[in-house]
Amino acid sequence: MVTRQEKAKETKQRISRVALELFNEKGFTNVTVDEIIEKAASSKGAFYNHFKSKHDIFAEKFKEIDDFYVEELFPKLEQETDVVKKLKSFLSMQMAYIEQDLGWDVVRTIYEQELNPERESYFRNPNRPLYHFLVEVVKEGVSSGQLRDDLGVREMVIALIRAMRGILYDWAMQKGEFGLAEEQELLFDLVIRGMKKDGSVG
Repeated sequence: MVTRQEKAKETKQRISRVALELFNEKGFTNVTVDEIIEKAASSKGAFYNHFKSKHDIFAEKFKEIDDFYVEELFPKLEQETDVVKKLKSFLSMQMAYIEQDLGWDVVRTIYEQELNPERESYFRNPNRPLYHFLVEVVKEGVSSGQLRDDLGVREMVIALIRAMRGILYDWAMQKGEFGLAEEQELLFDLVIRGMKKDGSVG
């Protein structure tokens, strides 16, 4: 028997999925809440029970990604002491998740909204688990002598973040024509090599 909580969760996921499909098809500003609830076979009451506005759907998607980091990725890397391996493993799993579970069209739609100057960017939220993880890993690498100490932690984290945004933007712009999980290896190998203490490959 499906519980009320399970039914509410399914409704929320369906509304979110349908909304993202419509945003991708018609553009965010051209989609109304009425269209979303009609295509999702839901009601306005159900929509506003889960979301304050259309913008909240993007916030929920980011929370899903962050939850994946916290619940799935970070625990798998806790025991790894080689900082380079830790970073590369995280980036590989992150990009595989984005490619397989989100897809280029959702990523493109998210980027379109992030470029909207009228709303606050979630990408720039310093409290995201992603940023805390990267800061701690880079600090660990510097203190253990695995990463350079002539660059600040902040500068190296920014380099990683910008590389992530760059490859995701390019992947979305090219409609997923290249394998994200494979291509990220070359990009981040170059970035991380520049962060290493000795600058060597590996």
